[in-house]
Amino acid sequence: MKNTARVLALVGGLASLAGCAGFLPHDGPTAGAISDVASNQKLSGIQLVNVNYAVARHIKQQLDAPRAAMLKAFANPHPDAYTLGPGDVVEVYIWEAPPAMLFTPAITATTVPSGAIMTSIPQQMVGTDGNIVIPFAGMIPCDGKTPNQIAAEVRQHLMGLAHDPQVVVKLVNNHAQSISVVGNVKQSRQVPMIPGGVTILQALAAAGGVVHPVSKITLQIARDGNVLQLPLMDVIRNPMDNISLRAGDVLTALYRPLHVTAMGATMQAKEIDFEATGISLAQALARSGGLNTNQADARAVYVFRFESPTLLPHWPEPVKPLPDGKIPVVFRFDLSNPATFFAAQTFPIQNHDLIFVATAPSQDFSKFLNLIVQIVYPFQTLNALGVIK
Repeated sequence: MKNTARVLALVGGLASLAGCAGFLPHDGPTAGAISDVASNQKLSGIQLVNVNYAVARHIKQQLDAPRAAMLKAFANPHPDAYTLGPGDVVEVYIWEAPPAMLFTPAITATTVPSGAIMTSIPQQMVGTDGNIVIPFAGMIPCDGKTPNQIAAEVRQHLMGLAHDPQVVVKLVNNHAQSISVVGNVKQSRQVPMIPGGVTILQALAAAGGVVHPVSKITLQIARDGNVLQLPLMDVIRNPMDNISLRAGDVLTALYRPLHVTAMGATMQAKEIDFEATGISLAQALARSGGLNTNQADARAVYVFRFESPTLLPHWPEPVKPLPDGKIPVVFRFDLSNPATFFAAQTFPIQNHDLIFVATAPSQDFSKFLNLIVQIVYPFQTLNALGVIK
């Protein structure tokens, strides 16, 4: 009887602790603990944002708008206006109408059927001073000028010396204007600019293409200290994203697997890889197997992330940025409300996000009952066997 009394006393003691949140095991914070950020001093500085469709759409627009603006700024507005620079090799052709005054058949390369004299000036490289030399015309500035502009200047210098001269300037080798393609490509190389421009996909093709799957590749364009990042899949799908590059650009193909961690009352706690084009919260939950219907509190689905203070116009609490300028944010989704599913489909997941699904409050009571059973059942068995009385 003494043993029986001891066991019953133990059970009674456990019952008195049933309401203590710290007594029962948990796989993470409860919904109540997360919702307490406004009053808990230990959680000071954390923003708790209730997400509906309007908030999710605003966040997606805030993330997409800078990229759209940078795309427009990075695009080459005049891809056809190829300009020469030091190191380029050119060849100049001069036609003189008969009767020739400057160039004679004895010193020219070709006499065309019309009787005009065509003279080919040997190939020459644009010097470090940006000039080439043309007989009878002298020094011709080339740096920053198109072949047609150079031809017009040569003709201007020959007017009055040659009879109605016509000039064509041909680019033979391009060394001054090029794009560097590096990273996750088959062969890093310098891709020369050509009249008409070089697009992102043309530059990648010239480097042999990418090595890893295109869905995992992020493209980075660096220019004058500015950087633009684009998912390669977006460039392939949307011709407007396949912008024409500028000379001096560095195009890097980055193989950078992106991850989000799903924890709590999901069917499977795991780290989920996703594509460079990104995924929504709904997609991330689906890849974790969805919510555990026996445990999850559909009203308490959270995304933990560090965000820019400018992401939202108004925050629930006064903003207290961390030393890196970011603020810790917890986005809360009530998936018991059907309308919130539209927000989950829109809300963009970012690299290193943490998704947590809280356990339903009824699970605390279920865990308590299981604990009682683990204690009482062995006692009943021993009592039935006569070990304890």
